[in-house]
Amino acid sequence: MLPAQPLLSVVIPTLGRAILVQTLSSLVRTTDAARLEIIVAGKIPDPAVAAAVADLQAQHPQIQHLPISFPKGDSSEKKNAGWRAARAGVVAFLDDDVIVEADWPQRILEPFRDAQVGLVSGPSLVPDTLPLMARLAGVTLASKAAGYVAERYTAERAENFAAKWSNLIGCNMAFRKNVIEKIGGFDVAFWPGEEMLAAFRATQAGHTLVFAPGAALQHFPRATFRGFLRQMHGYGATRIRLIRAGVEREWTTLIPAVWVASLLLLGLAAPFTRWALWLLGADLALYLLAALAVTLLKLRETGRACDALIFFLIPCMHLAYGWAEWVEYFRPNADLGLNKKESSCKP
Repeated sequence: MLPAQPLLSVVIPTLGRAILVQTLSSLVRTTDAARLEIIVAGKIPDPAVAAAVADLQAQHPQIQHLPISFPKGDSSEKKNAGWRAARAGVVAFLDDDVIVEADWPQRILEPFRDAQVGLVSGPSLVPDTLPLMARLAGVTLASKAAGYVAERYTAERAENFAAKWSNLIGCNMAFRKNVIEKIGGFDVAFWPGEEMLAAFRATQAGHTLVFAPGAALQHFPRATFRGFLRQMHGYGATRIRLIRAGVEREWTTLIPAVWVASLLLLGLAAPFTRWALWLLGADLALYLLAALAVTLLKLRETGRACDALIFFLIPCMHLAYGWAEWVEYFRPNADLGLNKKESSCKP
């Protein structure tokens, strides 16, 4: 039986991946599961996955399935269909490859006691049991090398805090339904990264974004090196699209592009002038020293020797991100073909 008035509506845009079953299973195990409204938005092409979801629906009638897909703006369209069907005053959005903790609904709802709060986000944590590459991808994003966004991948703070629009993480977020209505929903002409644009518009309209470290979930990052590079490329391209869409410029996010340009220019000049060769060497030496310092800090924090390998992933992350910023600047939307089948937390 459906709850008369849901405590929280949870929308899960999906491509029908097998891990969706784990996402749903974790939600129905939460302490407030009976008062949740869970809306799965997207077709499920795999018969085995579809059957597992149908079985969960039979056991838990608060799960609904909207078998929809769209040729353009697919992620935005699914989110919009989900929140419009939602009955609760607060609508949360999860990726279809996360596992929530038992108290996640209370934790994500808690900041909404303040009437000024219009949206809430929580961290995306990497499970310790992941294969090596997936773990390293998550640890790299949670390191100082990721800049201010590292806080989105850790739960170091104990208290909730007001944050900027760019602190929102798309795989773990909640909006008041009337706030989504006010900003016109998620922009179907802008994806991936539509949730970042929505967060910017909501905060510009005067609504406070709260980051709730206690509303953490387990998220499964890219499990291959190639997947990690594609993820970073998508993040870099999305950052330039966000700037083009009118969000405020956060200059630190452009540092990877500046670094990539410096390597290219100095590398081209190095065969001809000694000063360029010296500057290129100094550039690389200083960068590698900084990467080593970040690696040692993270290694001391995690205590796992294998995490030292992020020393090699850090430059790959910055090169992919910075290169994508330049590609997007000169060739808008060139990466969208790569990202159509990806679902991830955005930059």
